[in-house]
Amino acid sequence: MIPIRTRPRNMHKHERFIFAHGWGRPADPLAPRAAVEATPRRIAPAGTSLLLALVVTLLVVAGIARVRASTRVLELGAEITQLTDEQARLQEIKRRLLAERAYLRHPDQIADIARNRLGMVPVAPELVQEIRLVGEPPKP
Repeated sequence: MIPIRTRPRNMHKHERFIFAHGWGRPADPLAPRAAVEATPRRIAPAGTSLLLALVVTLLVVAGIARVRASTRVLELGAEITQLTDEQARLQEIKRRLLAERAYLRHPDQIADIARNRLGMVPVAPELVQEIRLVGEPPKP
C-alpha cells in the first residue's frame, strides 16, 4: 500500500498545509497566523449576487417563453390538421350533393318520377283549359 502524504517533507508538523486555492483540510494542524493571512482572499464586488439572480431569472423567463411558443406552435399545427381533415370531408359531401342534384334535375329523371311515383301522364293539348281572371283584357 502506498502511504498518503498529507504535508510536504520540508514542512513541520505544527504548520498547516495551505493549498493553492486557499483552503485547507480540517484534519490538518493549524498553520501560523502569518501563513493564513498571507493567502489572498477574493471578495466579490457588491451586487454580484443580485446580478447573478437577475441573469438566472432572465434565462428562466426566456426558457419559459420559448417552451410556451413551441407548445403553441404544436397546438396550432394539430388544429390546422384537424381543420384540413374537416374541410376535405365537407368538400366530399358537397361534391356528392352536387352530383345528386344534377341527377335529380335531369329531365329524364323528373319524367320517370312523375310517371312512376306520382302517376302523372302527359297532358293532351285539347285538355288544356285557359283560365281568365275577371276584368282582364283578352289576349290577341
